Amino acid sequence: CQVIENTFYKWKEYEFFTAAGETRLAIEMIKPEARLLTAAEAQVLLNGSKLWERQSLEPLTNLTMRPSPAIHPKTKYPVAGTPRTYSGVMPLEVSVDEPGDNNRNLIPRASIVVDLDHESAMRESVHGTDDRARVTFFTTITTKYPWNTVCYLDFMSGGDSYRGSGVLIAPYCVLTCGHNVWDQDLNDWSDNVLVTPAQYQAYQGASIYEPYGTIADTILASNTKYTNSDNPGGLEYDYGVVKLPRSFPGISTFIPIEYDATPTAVNVVGYPAAVQGESNSYDMWKGYGSVIGYEGTNNRIMLHQGDTSPGESGAPVWRYRSGSDGTDSTRRLVAIHVYGEPGSNGACRLVSAIEHIISRWMEYEPVEPTYTNFSYFPYFSTSSNRWTGLALANYNDRSNSVKVDYYAANADHLGSEYKSLAANGQGLVVVAASAPEGWVKISSTAPLKGLALIGEFIPGTMYDIDLKNTLHRKFLFSQLASNEDWNSYVMVCNPNSSVASVTFKYYNSSGISKVQTTRSIPSNGSINYAISTFFHNDFTDGTMVLESSQPVTAFLLYENESQNWKAGLSAVPVN
Repeated sequence: CQVIENTFYKWKEYEFFTAAGETRLAIEMIKPEARLLTAAEAQVLLNGSKLWERQSLEPLTNLTMRPSPAIHPKTKYPVAGTPRTYSGVMPLEVSVDEPGDNNRNLIPRASIVVDLDHESAMRESVHGTDDRARVTFFTTITTKYPWNTVCYLDFMSGGDSYRGSGVLIAPYCVLTCGHNVWDQDLNDWSDNVLVTPAQYQAYQGASIYEPYGTIADTILASNTKYTNSDNPGGLEYDYGVVKLPRSFPGISTFIPIEYDATPTAVNVVGYPAAVQGESNSYDMWKGYGSVIGYEGTNNRIMLHQGDTSPGESGAPVWRYRSGSDGTDSTRRLVAIHVYGEPGSNGACRLVSAIEHIISRWMEYEPVEPTYTNFSYFPYFSTSSNRWTGLALANYNDRSNSVKVDYYAANADHLGSEYKSLAANGQGLVVVAASAPEGWVKISSTAPLKGLALIGEFIPGTMYDIDLKNTLHRKFLFSQLASNEDWNSYVMVCNPNSSVASVTFKYYNSSGISKVQTTRSIPSNGSINYAISTFFHNDFTDGTMVLESSQPVTAFLLYENESQNWKAGLSAVPVN
């Protein structure tokens, strides 16, 4: 099974050993349509399946960066426990999705199942010398295939923060281990799962780069054998999925899955915290090791000697087979890493018994949230000396899906970010836009309150802008100044489909209108002007009235340059 250019393909391969050293292949297509393929058609499919390995992407323009945390979150791994054995009828495994917020504890119960009598699970382990290597050592950047499908996972469980790994197998589907999404001890799903593909870091303590950004607001799923609270399943059922509300732009082809594979060696690629002498890594690492056997019900646990450590739970385990001439090499996903112990690490094999579950996950398509509330920040700045952070508060008794759109002053759309806010929760967004200035539109499924903090590094100053929930045609600015010490900057955004003509009129403290000027703002554009460019007068008091042909929102920055004072002043709507 494989998603190639956002189309789901499923096929069977038959190998025929026709002569010594000669192998011929027959292909039977199952999806998108069930039929036998001609030799030419089969070659097209196989070439398309391998094409992703040779493709690469330029570094993306919306590359985001964050500082390295001083202490990494906890890692998640199977907890040691008493071996369990049950008898009875083994039902067909079925997918179980996370219920909604109002019934999170209503987990479907499976009937009595046969469980694995296994030894207690232990942390992932290194066998002999740690042979893992940074992916960036042998690829220019992690946005090359297949590395851009490997994901860093950050999530909460029982109030604690954890990390793990996963792999994109479809536009909206991250395959991982079951214990990253479901806690058998707590009988509950993980919370606040964040997915970051292709994350990389040059060295411990360096900045962390997120080439495709991070997606939250996810849906979790596993299988009834693993989530059965009465008789929870063992490690051979330790698989699950993180379903995404949208895809990552630039990733449309994913690693193929081979079921029931029995390779002799495998690669493990993920995000270990402790690796090669580092104790707090946030980089992607690749390990390699021999497969030394299989165990568990129907040999569903693959024992391998690829080096791993906590943080790699859920990491993809793939086999790499190179052709005789090096041109037809293939990588195929065969298992998900779940645990380790001295002598071997264990991975949950992808077997035909669970193909129907994973295939359904791969074909999942999200339903876009219906945004009914809109609010605005009329200005942001991300120049080399400035940063902008958005603090969003959800004061509702229900969760809130939020979309953040960035626009340049000339109306260019600079990209979007998405966030899910818990009921009565709060979220922070650091603006990462490719233009140094612009404005922000916030779409949400419930009303929001918030503010933007804009700071300068040199000199160290900061001011705030309150979130604007309504648009108006007329505003009053109750104080402004313009002379050699003081200046005022007016910021206006036009979130409309047509041009706005905006007039600014200055009144002195006696209420006498001195001067006025008019500016045009393009559709979905904004302006940022010093008042001195409007009126050319020295004054330290007075007011200004803004009138617009379209509903807009505005803000004024009040500044004393000699004292490095900055204050944000609200634009007050008036009738």
